[in-house]
Amino acid sequence: MTAITSGTLSGLDLWIIGLYALTVLAIGLWVSRKIHDTDDFFLAGRSLGFAAVGFSLFASNISSTTLVGLTGQAYKSGISVANYEWMAGILFLFMAFVTVPVFFRQRITTIPEYLERRYSPTVRRYFSALTIFLSIFVDTAGSIFAGVLILQVFFPGLPFWPSCVGLALFAGAYTAAGGLRAVVYTDVIQAIVLLAGSTALTWIIFAGNDYSWSQATAGLPEGHLSLIRPLDDPDLPWLGTLIGVPVLGFYYWSTNQYIVQRVLAARSLDHARWSLTLAGSIFQSRYEPERGLSR
Repeated sequence: MTAITSGTLSGLDLWIIGLYALTVLAIGLWVSRKIHDTDDFFLAGRSLGFAAVGFSLFASNISSTTLVGLTGQAYKSGISVANYEWMAGILFLFMAFVTVPVFFRQRITTIPEYLERRYSPTVRRYFSALTIFLSIFVDTAGSIFAGVLILQVFFPGLPFWPSCVGLALFAGAYTAAGGLRAVVYTDVIQAIVLLAGSTALTWIIFAGNDYSWSQATAGLPEGHLSLIRPLDDPDLPWLGTLIGVPVLGFYYWSTNQYIVQRVLAARSLDHARWSLTLAGSIFQSRYEPERGLSR
């Protein structure tokens, strides 16, 4: 905790960060030697097991935007913002039995490719342009921005714009060199780190409150731990949770190339379904009390 509040890192912290960075680079270099065609690059040769895909689905969503933005919103307005996350478990079941079997029968590489076969090349170009724009200017931009904010907590003198450019270049070069397989393997490590960190954070919070739920939540505003909010709630009313969140989630989880590409890389339809079940189970278990307590 001292390292976080003071903005300095101990020698052990730096060693751990360095070891993690070297591990990621080693994975990228090792995997890059196995790329022989476009299937290897974009879909890891369609050979990934359900555990790798499931953990990758979890880790790919829990980026810096989630760690900073979602937690900050939970601190400000309550944990109802977690509805965007746990809803994934329901949508994954829909994917497993409705959309993913169709994608596997088509042997597609991308969602725009399916839209071209189903409708027309015009629809494919439109959806491709829309996806690229949203990925660059919304998802990627937000992730890089939040990621640099985290780095600046530990390294206060870090320049903002050069750090954003450096982070983007590193991620782009790593992905270009290792393809999806390198990204997925890194995601697996990241998922383990995130789950272990969340568990440790929960333990620390309750240990600091004598393992008492009432004591740990005593300082929270009324309704802060309620997932279902009144209709006049300014942030996420129950009607938005009922009909708004699923629509948004259906796009993000079921038609977003960023997510679906990982499922398409599974070695079989069964492994794809099992990976969705695994990821959905993890998201359901991520309803964590520390979201409203950790700050």
